[in-house]
Amino acid sequence: MIMALLAGLTLSGVDQARLNDLTPGWEVREKPILWGFHNLYNPQVVHEPGAEYPFKMWFFGYAAEDNNPKYPGGDAIYHARSKNLDDWEVYIGDGRWDASMDARRFVPVLYPDPEAFDNMASGDPSVVRHGGVYYMAYSGVRFDTRRAEDGKDHLYLENAVMGACSRDGIHWTRTKKPIIMWARERDVPWEIVDGKIPPCPKGYYGAYHRPALLFDEGKWRLWFDYMYPGTFVSMGYAENQGDFMDPGQWRVARAAREPLLKDWPNTAVVRDGGTYYAVSDAPNYPPEMGGDGRQLTLATSPDGIGWTVQGHLRPNGPASSHVPEALVIDRGGKRWLYIFYSWKPACEPGKEWDFRYKEIRYMRKALD
Repeated sequence: MIMALLAGLTLSGVDQARLNDLTPGWEVREKPILWGFHNLYNPQVVHEPGAEYPFKMWFFGYAAEDNNPKYPGGDAIYHARSKNLDDWEVYIGDGRWDASMDARRFVPVLYPDPEAFDNMASGDPSVVRHGGVYYMAYSGVRFDTRRAEDGKDHLYLENAVMGACSRDGIHWTRTKKPIIMWARERDVPWEIVDGKIPPCPKGYYGAYHRPALLFDEGKWRLWFDYMYPGTFVSMGYAENQGDFMDPGQWRVARAAREPLLKDWPNTAVVRDGGTYYAVSDAPNYPPEMGGDGRQLTLATSPDGIGWTVQGHLRPNGPASSHVPEALVIDRGGKRWLYIFYSWKPACEPGKEWDFRYKEIRYMRKALD
């Protein structure tokens, strides 16, 4: 759904810092950790030391067919678990798990609710475990039918970030309203015409989506994508010093004409001591770097607000590694930064480009 929103956007110029190749020094796991599905991505991993399955993952998309025809709407969120980060099993319902990578058996743990805001798509999960509870910020997409001045019903698209909480990571209670949404999301209509999504409306700074959630410095902190004219999408920022599930306690601190980073889609944010890391599948890379001009790109910050782009990572050569998530953990006596990413085969000459992601992989670097 979000990919359709990005089509046709004008891109700004190349940021020279992004051309720095950071790949040397990173260990790349060439084999996937999840595979066999139709189009799943955004592998958010949470570490729970001491648990029987200390690694939990939430990811989303289409498991076996476009639009997940067994469930309402389109994009849905799935769940997996692992004892070692390399071998995973996926939730298939009724307390059962599958390690064979048979996507036809995958059962989503959160999917669109026809009566909720996210009646068309639930995706981009970002999960934090805090106080024994899982908290999720995720993208919600809504189709809304409204009567226009011509007296006819018109179909409009609305985007926002939703919230949800769970005791087990499987059964979720979602917020009744978005936790953050552009104040003019309903005033600058994005009309669907003949079943297609047209270019971004003039003056539109909405489509809040793809959240990155942390509980940090005693408060909830949220980085997110939004439409900033003249960019692919840019990174905004919000905070909540109270109840995560109360939309009234969320405050958007940076967005509209003041992004944290321009051309910075699909960001993942983690903290290690006094350094914050943000990983994006940023655009604007030259054709000789392959693929569709996007690469995994790393930025750092001392506070999560002021960011410096460090350079890019190329785990698989041509640009086929997207929608990253990050994790910082201690393993084998070292401190590691992991980047989990979605992989798709590079487009073969003469064949139609397939946007669907077919595998989930990771790379890592020692921080010590």
